[in-house]
Amino acid sequence: MTQTHNTATGNTAPQIILTPLKSALIAGHAQRVQVLVRIQAPDADPASIKPRPPYHLALVIDRSGSMSGEPLHEARRCARHIIDQLKPDDRASLVQFDNRVDVLVPAQPVGDRKILHMALKGIQEGGCTNLHGGWEAGGQALLEHIQQAGLSRVILLSDGNANEGLTETDRITLQCGQFADRGVTTSTYGLGRDFNEDLMVAMAKSGQGNHYYGATAQDLFEPFAEEFDLIANLYAGKLRLTLGAPEGIKVRLLNDYVVEEQRSFPVIRLPDLAWGAEAWAMLELDVPPPQNGDTPTPLLQLEINATGLEGQLIVFPPAQLKLPALPAQAWEALLPDALVLQRFNELEAGKLLEKARTAAQKGDWAGIDRLLAEAKQRFADNPWVQEVLASMAELARQKDQAHFAKEARYSSRRMNTRLAAKEEPLAMLREAEAPAFLRRKSAQGRTQFRDGRDENKPESL
Repeated sequence: MTQTHNTATGNTAPQIILTPLKSALIAGHAQRVQVLVRIQAPDADPASIKPRPPYHLALVIDRSGSMSGEPLHEARRCARHIIDQLKPDDRASLVQFDNRVDVLVPAQPVGDRKILHMALKGIQEGGCTNLHGGWEAGGQALLEHIQQAGLSRVILLSDGNANEGLTETDRITLQCGQFADRGVTTSTYGLGRDFNEDLMVAMAKSGQGNHYYGATAQDLFEPFAEEFDLIANLYAGKLRLTLGAPEGIKVRLLNDYVVEEQRSFPVIRLPDLAWGAEAWAMLELDVPPPQNGDTPTPLLQLEINATGLEGQLIVFPPAQLKLPALPAQAWEALLPDALVLQRFNELEAGKLLEKARTAAQKGDWAGIDRLLAEAKQRFADNPWVQEVLASMAELARQKDQAHFAKEARYSSRRMNTRLAAKEEPLAMLREAEAPAFLRRKSAQGRTQFRDGRDENKPESL
């Protein structure tokens, strides 16, 4: 049973879809129920979309000594790509850091881009890595004009560990959250094998942005393009999902989203939402024994609000889930919903990758082989998970501890928090044609899609 709640009539309205794994409860038995919550944006209609307000971006580039040569060249190229996509009335700033922090271009209208291009060319390699100082300078550059921005975001790129200035992960991520609350979000890009993925992922998670990495400098361009593709198609940000349930029902969130407590209700921070896409959450409910009867059992109520690009509040009508109770034999005959099962299995695969990451950090390659073999059999019906597992198995054969740990972390997070297409096919034959932010890559740190095609698939597909 799928329950849909629209904010307006017609197919151009945002909507909430609640889908349980099975469309009924088992009468007389306590049980655990998985529920997929899908928050869908309207499809983009050029005739009704207003010109967007200016975007404000701070490009913060690590120029420490380890970035010399190709990495720094690629970082400049990626930054130039983003600059070239901005409109003249967007605002941008450019910050470089090693042990020192230099604001090369204060936040200002992009204009003809010449000032930004000249500053990019002048970035040369330097010394150590004051990552926090660079990020903070980028964030501060955006605060002054926060009210005029449709989006304010720091885009941080680094290939190393923070070893100058503030280095404690908890303190840095706390500040990322504080900046996000003031309207400046953070996306992070890690490069290579030496950056601290725990820090970079935590900064983006707390900072309500995105997190990417490239195994090599050449692999940076695809995530940079994905980031801007998402920014250019934003429908709403600051999505907040508020949960409530009748007494006796316990609700757990299975995704790795930030959860706040407000007025004794859990409030879940969801990813920014793009036109034509959906953000989603998987909930697990512990339900006491329902009675068999004609009256459906209330299980869940939720509210969602978001902020549009012009600062307007987008409020979804409250959504509820009620299910009938059936005898056990009738319940057993019900088929599970395919999409709910797919997303649930992706979350389970993500948990398994985190276990494999822990094993890699201990050098337990035999344990990793067992975990991957178990996952290959367990998730045989999910093509995307199978491709991810094949990539992880190749890294396991190389016994590259740092690379394996990073790929496992980023793939696990992707399975937990990705935006999805509203009509996502189970097959992946048309993946290369999807917007970049909706593609299900087999390896997060490697270029996969080039010239509108998937390099991992034969041309006959």
